[in-house]
Amino acid sequence: MTNPQQPTASDSHSSVSITFDQATKTYPGSDAPALDSLSMTIGAGELVCLVGPSGGGKTTALMLINRLIDLTSGDIRIGDTSISDIGAIELRRSIGYAIQQTGLFPHMTVAQNIAIVPKVLGWDAQRIASRTDELLELVGLTPAGEWKKRYPGQLSGGQQQRIGIARALAADPPVMLMDEPFGALDPITRTIVQDEFLAIHRAVDKTTVFVTHDIDEAIKMGDKIAILKPGGLLAQFGTPEELLTDPADDFVASFLGTERGLKRLALYTLADLSASEKPDSWPDWPQLPGDATVREALSLAMAERADGVVVTSGGAAVSTLSLDQLIHPELSEAAV
Repeated sequence: MTNPQQPTASDSHSSVSITFDQATKTYPGSDAPALDSLSMTIGAGELVCLVGPSGGGKTTALMLINRLIDLTSGDIRIGDTSISDIGAIELRRSIGYAIQQTGLFPHMTVAQNIAIVPKVLGWDAQRIASRTDELLELVGLTPAGEWKKRYPGQLSGGQQQRIGIARALAADPPVMLMDEPFGALDPITRTIVQDEFLAIHRAVDKTTVFVTHDIDEAIKMGDKIAILKPGGLLAQFGTPEELLTDPADDFVASFLGTERGLKRLALYTLADLSASEKPDSWPDWPQLPGDATVREALSLAMAERADGVVVTSGGAAVSTLSLDQLIHPELSEAAV
């Protein structure tokens, strides 16, 4: 597999904002809305996670964006354009969509699955083939020639999910919608695919709306998080740090969980912290690279009954962080 930190695909469409303006959806036969007057703006290029309990309207909000269901009232704008001013089919062709079970067609090869929307848009065969190779490299399935002729049934769950992401990106859409895309994966594969997707997101700069039921996944993945509560009401919208530091109410605090302080430590890496002076001799503490999270470091230090950790770079020790520095992290000037 190629290093996911070094993607090579060159997506060219500029990302756009998504604005919910009093967006409301009431299903036929229901007196109460599934989504109630949702107003928020997702900035261009942001990855925003929608989380909340069942009945909060997460998937409803997602499906309204590409008009799989229609608004009862209010509006949603992509850039400056209302989705009601765009034909539903045209709108969907301009939005990437990835779901939990990937939705790959089992009778089609990997290449054919990726090519579905570009073919509909009338791309020529050479352009489609080039884009397919580019995307397979982007999602870490190389050499592309070894993967294009395979069928979904010949792939692991994680590989299928990568193909689902590649297909969603195939026509270079400015917007990506993801509905619990990693929910069916085992914990180890899920972590790997999450990391790979974050690397892809940084590379292609798509405005992404990501539905998940897992608050830890939202904290890890999201630039911002929207917490919805039963009745489709927005409880709070902000960065992971804003939510963890200052929950809007008891509902948000309860949803974030009793380990809210520990979850906040997962937002920072060891490289983000102001480190101690280099010691004359390195203590016999566990060693971790600078990209490890503070939460991981604190957990390891406690498990090994150490008074801190040694931070490494390229395998060599570069600094130390005491337990007190891990529990009360101070960000370095470069990280602020």
